[in-house]
Amino acid sequence: MQLSLSQKFEVESLKRLIDTTDNVQELRSLARELADLYMRQRAATAWVITEQ
Repeated sequence: MQLSLSQKFEVESLKRLIDTTDNVQELRSLARELADLYMRQRAATAWVITEQ
């Protein structure tokens, strides 16, 4: 699956934020947020599959 240009931009932006952050608390918070978003995406994908 290909990402759109705006999605590629968002990914690059997040990667740069991670690369430039020395604050462990900030990295921990970002990791928790990304984990939550990943799990929500998995749940949404599973729901779409079961509704077809």
